[in-house]
Amino acid sequence: MLVALVCGVAHAQQLEKDGPIRLTHVEGVVVTGRGAPAANVEVTLSQDDKVRMSTHTDQSGKFRIDHVQGDYMFRVARTLNAPAAHAIVVRAEIATYIERKKLYIVLGPGACADECSLVVTSKEEFEHAIRKNGGR
Repeated sequence: MLVALVCGVAHAQQLEKDGPIRLTHVEGVVVTGRGAPAANVEVTLSQDDKVRMSTHTDQSGKFRIDHVQGDYMFRVARTLNAPAAHAIVVRAEIATYIERKKLYIVLGPGACADECSLVVTSKEEFEHAIRKNGGR
């Protein structure tokens, strides 16, 4: 039974990377590759290539978009750093309420032509990426 649980968790983590991230609410933090807060960066939720909601990060790189339900493309706009994007599903589900995940975004270098930034819900993976880039 332990093997099934471990395999199930590993499978769920892989699905999150490949598929949409499931959340109950949209909030998180955006930082540069070295871990500096990305202040006043536009964060949007789009459906059918139309922006449905948007906000900007505060001075500490944090953001929150309230009263959201549905399937969206989450995006962080290009700044001096690369943009970020990931599919998200925002629903009131028991599993997402229990986990209360936040989005952690590490922006890639500005020279990236595409969305080479990291978007995860694991604080450990987020901190590992910053350390790997020589940040805090």
